[in-house]
Amino acid sequence: MNLTTSRVFPVLCWILILSCGVFSAGCTTSPTQSTGSLASIGTTVTTVVPVVTAATATPAQTQIQLVKANLADGVSVSYPADWQKEEISELALRDYGRTTLNIANFYSPDISSGQQNPDGTNPDTSAYTTLSIDVDPNTVTDFEQYFNLVTLALQKSYGSITITKHNYQLKISGYDSYQMDFDTKTMRGSYIFTDVDGTIYIFAFKNPSPNSLEVENMYKSVVITPTVTTTKHR
Repeated sequence: MNLTTSRVFPVLCWILILSCGVFSAGCTTSPTQSTGSLASIGTTVTTVVPVVTAATATPAQTQIQLVKANLADGVSVSYPADWQKEEISELALRDYGRTTLNIANFYSPDISSGQQNPDGTNPDTSAYTTLSIDVDPNTVTDFEQYFNLVTLALQKSYGSITITKHNYQLKISGYDSYQMDFDTKTMRGSYIFTDVDGTIYIFAFKNPSPNSLEVENMYKSVVITPTVTTTKHR
């Protein structure tokens, strides 16, 4: 190796070392800029809340206008404005095996073919939904035994029934109530029995499925205030 080469070589080495140091310093990430932590990665989550308008509303979202009816025997109920109301006072034997006083009936508008089977196959081909409100004139001391006998009577009336729902915890106007939903071969029912100090009020919906929202609003709106007239029936 000549003298010139021996002098140039160390200089080149120092230049190379300095260049690597500058390069590595430019590639070093400071602790405050670390990309290895998930907590430092910003994520934007957008929640889309649908706006219900008259054009996009489903039947369940459509507001239902209710009309209040004050009936006999201290019963009031709110019902859809497009339903028909019939007030009556008639004693008759019912399909649940009791002779009761029918104080009112309500009838929905005709059911369209598109409404007929919203909850699966519906055995009931009735043209509308009905609600009958009855009062049992006989004093009842054992409410549990009462609706056990009711179940047996319904089975006898229709040959057989398929119970689709029981609700033993229901309250109507603050009173203990029992709800039974059932199907027969040709009819769908949702019957509610309410014990008001030994007087049983019956709210019997037939073919309720096509108007299930209206039915729920109706029975939730019921207010029962026992009157002297109620006592006279007993």
